[in-house]
Amino acid sequence: MADTDRETLLAWLRAHAEESCKPWSLHESSRGKALACGLLAFSLVLVGGWLASLPAQWQMQSGHWLLWGPGVLLLVAGVAGLALAEGLRRRHGKCVLSVTDDSVLFANSHAPTPLYCFDGFEIYQRHLSMTLVFSLAAISRAPQLAPACFKSLVAPDAWPVAGGLRVKLWVCTPVVDGRRVDLQALTDRLYVCMEAAQARRTLGQLGM
Repeated sequence: MADTDRETLLAWLRAHAEESCKPWSLHESSRGKALACGLLAFSLVLVGGWLASLPAQWQMQSGHWLLWGPGVLLLVAGVAGLALAEGLRRRHGKCVLSVTDDSVLFANSHAPTPLYCFDGFEIYQRHLSMTLVFSLAAISRAPQLAPACFKSLVAPDAWPVAGGLRVKLWVCTPVVDGRRVDLQALTDRLYVCMEAAQARRTLGQLGM
């Protein structure tokens, strides 16, 4: 490598290594979705129970399954919806991950993972949730994660995918410092911290 190219690379690494990354935490905000889901599920339970009770009230001798069947289906859907609402209610306010200038701590990890262990990340914005996927560097080990609770419904747990080469988690509404953050703002926060950590790691390996 030419001296000029080497100096340019070192200057770039030093500039990014000095970037400030104040500690911050990403929290879950799912109270609104839990309330909406609960109200809809409760309505299904009421309608389902009413339909299922009609054959007995009308003393129907035949064809009662036309009302009883849909009623039971609505009841089952309502109960499942109430369970989902309870899961979202319990997620609300929980910390999804904590980031410092050198590490990231997932909700169900036993210890912080150095940021330089990841060589990138992806964020997918969906209608009702946001998914984060961290890609591990080739020489890095996956963080030690406790088993995800009910597939990360009740708690914002992360879980390994792609044979442990990636770490995935999802959040209903991401909140930082009490304020909702969109995809671009969250991407910028993570990118600055990860790039700075990788630059410091590279300089350390070069003995600088």
